[in-house]
Amino acid sequence: MMDFRNFLIACTASVLLAGCVPVMQKAAPMDNALVNAEFDKITGLVEYGNSALDREWWRSLGDTQLNRIVEDALLKSPTLQAMQARYTQANAIIASIESRNVPHITADASVVRERFSENHIFPAPLGGSTNNQYMPQLILDYDFDFWDARRSRASAALNSALAQRASIESAKLALTSGIVELYVSWDYDEEKLDRLSEIEEIIYQKRAIIERQYHLGLIDGIAINDNKSALYRIQQRKEELKRSIEGKKEALCILGGFLPSYCDALNRPNITSVESLPVPKEVVLNLLAHRPDITLAKYTVLSKNFTIEESKTHYYPNISLSGAFGFTSFSFSKLIDHSSYTPSLGVALSLPLFDGGERDARLQNSVSDYNASVFEYNNALIKAANEVVMLLKQSNLIDEQQRFHQREVQAKESNQEIERKKLLQGLRHKLPYLSAQMLVKEADIDALSIRETKTLLRINLIKALGGGYREDSNATH
Repeated sequence: MMDFRNFLIACTASVLLAGCVPVMQKAAPMDNALVNAEFDKITGLVEYGNSALDREWWRSLGDTQLNRIVEDALLKSPTLQAMQARYTQANAIIASIESRNVPHITADASVVRERFSENHIFPAPLGGSTNNQYMPQLILDYDFDFWDARRSRASAALNSALAQRASIESAKLALTSGIVELYVSWDYDEEKLDRLSEIEEIIYQKRAIIERQYHLGLIDGIAINDNKSALYRIQQRKEELKRSIEGKKEALCILGGFLPSYCDALNRPNITSVESLPVPKEVVLNLLAHRPDITLAKYTVLSKNFTIEESKTHYYPNISLSGAFGFTSFSFSKLIDHSSYTPSLGVALSLPLFDGGERDARLQNSVSDYNASVFEYNNALIKAANEVVMLLKQSNLIDEQQRFHQREVQAKESNQEIERKKLLQGLRHKLPYLSAQMLVKEADIDALSIRETKTLLRINLIKALGGGYREDSNATH
């Protein structure tokens, strides 16, 4: 009874000697209401839809080849595979930490042949003799967790694993949106090539007429040279687009983790539907749960906070339990006799009284790491809010630009129709009509550029809204 009381007195004294945990200044995460208030200010710019964003939103473009490319990239991307391996590693760390919640038992056995000194504690006949010593035993080891050190380490590791999982989702979103952007841009380049080929054909038609006029002496060589110059400009633009297409295919290979032969075998894109993207009201008003990068930052903050709690436990005493159950004998035949039985059990108390400021430095490091993660979280919120608001505003502006361009096209088409009627009535020759056709084709190319910009804005808006991602509400923090 006296021994137990002395042990309690020692524990109490250790707690008192531990002193107080220093107070450290922790940064505060940004209030989510501030972000939501920014979206309330742009309600007039947004035409909300009731549908949710599909996780496989690219399928709405109706191109089976694109679907296959995205599926292959998600399955085979070395970047995603590396991140998945790190996520598996993070889960293994959790299991390793939680394994210390139960006592560890180790089996140990040894055989030692030893000559015992005649001038030591062992008298003759043991002293001066050489014997085999057999020592099999089971060793017990367990650290009590009164201050939740293991729980804090496990919680930090768990949130780190959840952050790693969110980073995988963020990488998937960047991968899919990047592939779709390149593929859509490739499709528009092909359409522009078609328009340039049509303009090239018109130039050849004009050349035939100009050459006849030249041979008749109606015009000089300037008109022919102007026609050739226009033709070479179109051919340069075609080659530029072809180079752009090859560059996009190469970028697709690099981004998706494919070998060059994969993209060489791709056919021309066949996108059948580029519809206006509805903005789901629930996603905008609850954006923070739909952005994997914000989820990543949030779990990182939670992980760093538990690391602070674990650092605090180093200011308190630690109690550990150790024991052994085994046998020790010089004679193998008597090894498991009761007389060879050597049990032991011990309780140890430890507390660093002077460590040169090591614990304070460890705690300060944890708090600084936490503060840095909070600032990164706040930055992720600011970035998300700015991306969504900016893209919605740009979408409105591109709609206005498209309306003005449609009026320009209508005016040029009207001129083309006027020239056609004059040609049919014999009032004009064909050159003015062909020139009007060229202006319409050029306007078509400009329209394609505007549509391309508008489509890429939609893709970026999908990305900014999380691409259909939703945080797992069942995840344990």
